[in-house]
Amino acid sequence: MKPEDNIKKLINESDVTTSSEADKRILADALENLDKLKQKKSAAAQAHVWRIITKSPFVKLAATAAAIVIVLGGIGFWLDGNNEQWWLGPQAAWGNEILASLDRVTALTYRQRGLKVRDDGPDTVGGLWEKRYAAKDKYRREVLDEANNITHIEWILPGDDGFVKYLVWPEHRCYTQEPEQTPPFYDNVMGWLQRWVKLLSKADRILGTQILEGRRCVGFEISPGMYEGFLVQVPVQVWFDVETKLPVRVERRGLTVDYDPAMKLTLIYDQFDYYTKVPADMFALQIPEGFANAHPHEIDAKKGQMVYADVPAKLTDEIIAALNEVETAVYEQHLEIAFDSGLTVYPADNIYMSRDCWRRDSDYLKDRPQKTDWYVIEKEDTKTRDADFNENNFKLIHTTVNFGDKTYSVVTYAGEGAPRHPLNRILFLAAHFGRADRMLENAKIEGVECVDMEISAAKYGGTPATTKDRVWFDVKTKLPVRMENVRTEDKYWQENVAKKVRVLNRFKWNPELPDDTFTPKIPEGFTLVDTNEP
Repeated sequence: MKPEDNIKKLINESDVTTSSEADKRILADALENLDKLKQKKSAAAQAHVWRIITKSPFVKLAATAAAIVIVLGGIGFWLDGNNEQWWLGPQAAWGNEILASLDRVTALTYRQRGLKVRDDGPDTVGGLWEKRYAAKDKYRREVLDEANNITHIEWILPGDDGFVKYLVWPEHRCYTQEPEQTPPFYDNVMGWLQRWVKLLSKADRILGTQILEGRRCVGFEISPGMYEGFLVQVPVQVWFDVETKLPVRVERRGLTVDYDPAMKLTLIYDQFDYYTKVPADMFALQIPEGFANAHPHEIDAKKGQMVYADVPAKLTDEIIAALNEVETAVYEQHLEIAFDSGLTVYPADNIYMSRDCWRRDSDYLKDRPQKTDWYVIEKEDTKTRDADFNENNFKLIHTTVNFGDKTYSVVTYAGEGAPRHPLNRILFLAAHFGRADRMLENAKIEGVECVDMEISAAKYGGTPATTKDRVWFDVKTKLPVRMENVRTEDKYWQENVAKKVRVLNRFKWNPELPDDTFTPKIPEGFTLVDTNEP
């Protein structure tokens, strides 16, 4: 039998799963190199290659077509001078090499964050993100906010009788501990990394190379489907370091969000670090001295929300004075709901305001609002505001235009029940900052150095008692850079949601606005559906 026939026979009988195109390419390469080998007739070269094969922990004679080619012809895709493009060789060979490298890893860390992809608006990276640490029998998770402040830390560690989960809340100076039945350990984390590697022979396409985290990487994309009992629900992209062949980034694209059909979630796992030995301090439980063994809600209840920061009266006066000088402003407002599994960021509304008018553009489809609300105040004195608009001679006209169904409405308020001017809400909070729960200086938000104030709703009679307002002020201008209204309305939200918050950000103070910004515009042909005007 000819050597060529031996190669064909062994490849056909191997367990390698490749495409017909890959098989033809591998066989052609093997035959070409075999011819070269015949011409050289170098026994020394064959002996050298054999030593490499027998000493390699990654190459098994009967496991891959590449190994068969090496044995018979003295060649291999990582020995042929094209090492930089190893992904173009037989997947079984480099797949086994990656799996062997992962097997040597005993601990790893990575970042997890969510990207909200909308059909009707811009993509948004979630405000909360996580840093995860995993080993064989230990687990740690840090949840951080947009300003990289840790909101809470979770440890799962071996105990006297099973495993124990610890949760620590630095902000509230408290912690909890309880038995953990099903810890998300290293095997789970490493397991899905290994599954992605094993599925690369099923990849639909090679994404090419690009620089990620300063490293040259090659990517593969796997389409949804059932593979050897493992369900891939959405497209998955896996990127490997070209040099180390270890995963650098994984993206699960197009996850659905039940409560917002217009939005898809992409979960991104990156910033991987791999360890062959578990660092001694990686899972060291850290509960600072003086922290109470209680849930944050218990702490708030015990203290009766009567926690006060040392806020200088001068600072409060400066903030109020700066706000009173505002003539116009533009900002965005959106809702964020954060579960442990990810963050949902709803589309932002655009708010425009002056001293006696404001406007809200909302329900964006692509770059166009599907709804606009105009609020026009008519009263004798617009310089001095009352939070409830109880002055005499006051009238607020609210005009709404729905571009989707081509309708509009006009409602007039006089006295109580009128919507509050957006700036009044900010001034109202500023007036209570002397009773703030806490004050943190020098937090950087949107690239601006800020002072951070937080106040519980109970301090000013708000409901529910667990609601908190948080405002970041520019240390120079004393004007808001970001505002959050955090609500935990019932037990379900308290136990399952890290954050449910209304966010105001991207402020522009005293910009020049077009003259017709606050003039209601009702398109021709739109139908009046509601009005309380005479």
